[in-house]
Amino acid sequence: MASLISPGIIIKERDLSNAVVTNALAITGAFASTFAKGPVGEIVNISTQKELLDTFGKPNSSNAEDWFVASEFLNYGGRLAVVRAETAGLNNANSGANASLLISNSVAFQTSTLGEDFAARTPGTWGNALKVIVADRGADQIITLAAAPTTDPVAGGQVTFNLSGGGTATAEVVSYSAQVLTVVLDNPATLITEADAFDNGADPDVAISSVADWWSNTSVGSIALSQIGPRPGTSEYASARGIKYDELHIAVVDATGAITGTANTIIERLTYLSKLTDARGAQNNITYYKDAVNEFSEYVYTDGTLNGSISPSSSDSGDAWGQASGDAGVTTFKLSAGTSVTLSAGADDYDYSASEIDSAYDVFLETEDAELDFILMGGSMATEDDTKLKAASVMAVAQTRKDCIAFVSPWKGAQVGTSGALTRSTQKVKTINFFNALSSTSYAVFDSGYKYMYDRFNDIYRWIPCNGDVAGLCVSTSATLDDWYSPAGTNRGGLRNAVKLAFNPTQADRDELYQARINPIVSFPGTGVILFGDKTALASPSAFDRINVRRLFLNIQKRAEELAKGVLFELNDATTRIGFASALNSYLSEVQARRGVTDFLVVCDESNNTPAVVDRNEFVAEIYIKPTRSINYITVTLTATKTGVAFSEVIGA
Repeated sequence: MASLISPGIIIKERDLSNAVVTNALAITGAFASTFAKGPVGEIVNISTQKELLDTFGKPNSSNAEDWFVASEFLNYGGRLAVVRAETAGLNNANSGANASLLISNSVAFQTSTLGEDFAARTPGTWGNALKVIVADRGADQIITLAAAPTTDPVAGGQVTFNLSGGGTATAEVVSYSAQVLTVVLDNPATLITEADAFDNGADPDVAISSVADWWSNTSVGSIALSQIGPRPGTSEYASARGIKYDELHIAVVDATGAITGTANTIIERLTYLSKLTDARGAQNNITYYKDAVNEFSEYVYTDGTLNGSISPSSSDSGDAWGQASGDAGVTTFKLSAGTSVTLSAGADDYDYSASEIDSAYDVFLETEDAELDFILMGGSMATEDDTKLKAASVMAVAQTRKDCIAFVSPWKGAQVGTSGALTRSTQKVKTINFFNALSSTSYAVFDSGYKYMYDRFNDIYRWIPCNGDVAGLCVSTSATLDDWYSPAGTNRGGLRNAVKLAFNPTQADRDELYQARINPIVSFPGTGVILFGDKTALASPSAFDRINVRRLFLNIQKRAEELAKGVLFELNDATTRIGFASALNSYLSEVQARRGVTDFLVVCDESNNTPAVVDRNEFVAEIYIKPTRSINYITVTLTATKTGVAFSEVIGA
């Protein structure tokens, strides 16, 4: 922001007249469940169904109800703030087969000791598909001798070649077997050719039958090193400090095909990393392999002790990995021929308890951590009592925050029988009894439905609760109109991807459901599946017993809060009060023009900001609103008259 050092004038504009109406993309729902992968116990913002799939994995029979509630909500637009619940059986796959390794998320990793060369980034059996390849510069050449030498070369020893053009070249032995010699040249610029000879220590020399580049002809863990990238060598950072061979590549591989569908597919490459702890790239980016993996890899963590468990194939000569360029004596790093590390011991646990899912939803209690509009209950638990506890947890978050609405569906057992179909009467009674146990609040919405939909990931049909759809209808209503319109009815209340309903209430059923604060979801011939109610869970008659009114007030409250932040710490005088009231009046006028309210009044003056209030450093504004009501009941009377009767006479009568 511009500022003045000497006297002058800055012209600014501040627009207090604009009415910011919530866009569908800004509407955020909160959701917690167990998943195949993804960080545990922290909020992850998800914008699309693909992002949900990429971050938390595919649905399965253990979490499909929850997963599709989240997915269906995203299908209507908006965003999701998702928390993966921590359950007792979760474990991260790791290179040491440690069955007691849980790294919940990146914050937990920073405060824990990994104790393994590599571990999967998040818990779950998905990590058991991972293989990590560490590709060092390794050897230079593979040389096949025409005959066995007098004395077999020994790994770590030195050998000499007599060059055809005169002179010699020396090399360190990496390995030797059956006349095949793998070497690291002391001078890599001078390559051995078939015209040269192996110095046998005595006449005659041993001829060379073939020579091959080691990097181009070597595979590690079924992956050709050349697939990972060019041969690593010495970085500019190390070279400028007189140090050699600090570079290495790290590749993450889907070894089983469980992630990509094809075994031994490279899914991540981290190239030109460094063994120097203080190394930096050309853009001053981190290149030390431990820090780079832990910062940038999407799949794994490392504890940075690779040099202790991955023995260099050449020899133990050279400097250990993980030293700084300024450390005394660091000149040439040890070389490894490349190592493959397979991860295992990853474990899933989808069966969350009532207390575990309650803890997951508690993450949303702090209003400053996430701006929310809706909270989705998701699917049922195994028992009705546990499902009630889950519903109560979701409702408690909304009731505590008072800036969002919880969406709750009935227990699955009330509508879908485990051994044969339930009668409609039984479904109705069980559904009403379930919701009767839940508290009265205008910050929750109950629905009556489970829909039958196709699971494209597993090629089966599933029963899925409709709380994600009902919240999604609110999103689509805001996208096409405004928050204060009812999401119900044939114009805006059509549910998507619904083949049929588990419970399709009749008019008589709907009467009982509505009196019990439950919004019926119905299927009418020719119209599809429709939300046919717009009540909140408030038991007593009030303007707030309707979804559109509750959403109207939440909309205005959020706008008022944003405006209030602008006057916090300002002077409590007439100028500030007039400016604040003017901005609110402008916004409410726009809401009124868009049919949200029929009338309103803003009071923010000396009448409620008395000297006593001002002396307490307080600022008071009062807003009075007459909300526009939705139509729930329609009476149409048809009157037949005689031909000779005037309508004015009938209307008058």
